[in-house]
Amino acid sequence: MPPVIPIPADIAELTGPLIIGHLFNWGLLGALCIQAYIYYLAFPHDPIWPTKVLSSCVFILEVAQTCLNTRDAFRNFGAFWGDMLNLDDIGTYWLGVPVMAGIVSGIVQFFYAWRIWVLTKRYWIPSVIVVLSLTQSVSAFVAGNAARQINHFSELQAETYVVTSVWLAGTALCDTVIAMSMTWTLLRARTGVNTTDAVVFRIVRLSIETGTLCAIFAVLDLIFYVVFMHNNFHLVPSIALTKMYSNSFFAVLNSRVKIRDGRLGQTFSTDPTVCTCSASAPPLASVRFRSIGGIYPSESGPGVHDVELTQMTSGSVRDGLESPDDPKRRLPIGNETSDSF
Repeated sequence: MPPVIPIPADIAELTGPLIIGHLFNWGLLGALCIQAYIYYLAFPHDPIWPTKVLSSCVFILEVAQTCLNTRDAFRNFGAFWGDMLNLDDIGTYWLGVPVMAGIVSGIVQFFYAWRIWVLTKRYWIPSVIVVLSLTQSVSAFVAGNAARQINHFSELQAETYVVTSVWLAGTALCDTVIAMSMTWTLLRARTGVNTTDAVVFRIVRLSIETGTLCAIFAVLDLIFYVVFMHNNFHLVPSIALTKMYSNSFFAVLNSRVKIRDGRLGQTFSTDPTVCTCSASAPPLASVRFRSIGGIYPSESGPGVHDVELTQMTSGSVRDGLESPDDPKRRLPIGNETSDSF
């Protein structure tokens, strides 16, 4: 019979981060389920590859990750409550945290690299993103394997200091490069037309927000891992790290969703990305713009398309994008507005 280890006075530094991490992870899974359901309802005509395949894989991986981590949470706080040896046991955290994070973040970062290539037709920025993404994903796999072999939280940080630092620093750097390159790429698409530029700035803001948020989480995880060596503070961001990437992925896909007759007035889409039209705006007989294809996966593929919006009035804005089931009334999914690129 193994010796009974008394519960230390600083037990909250070991159990508290675990509880917060699991609660945060479950909360973000709820947000992910809502986003996935919205995507399922709103975009039935998205191409199977890559959009539907990647979104399905990401969602399934996140459900599996939550199940793995919940199993360990029940082991720590249910079946073996008060057992310090069991609390120090890594269990399946090695799979649910670093390995799953490496897979999901790699999928999302590769998706961004593909978007940038479609927009720019240049290889050097996507190549940098791919290299950084592969580096952090492989480091995550190595860190997960090392954690499985060590199998004790008390020895984990000292033994995996280098590889975990490479993993978290690499993913933060990759996210930063993605946010900066997306911003630079989209700002070059400004046309001087208010409605078109509103769409561009909205996508720029979304790219900065999602990329920066993922990078901040990775940096916080790295700081907690390096600075606080004898507690579980680093598990608060670590357990939920994959959810940040998956939610940012679906946020990009769902940025095309249009809200009609909302509280802020009439809205219309030039992608289907939302932009706002003031109800007091003067009537427009015809507006002509060019849209650059491929920011989102599209059956139409990359390319520049001419689209004409007609019969737009201040009282009732109609842009031909309101019926996703009528191809004659909608722009192909995946076209960002721009006069030139």
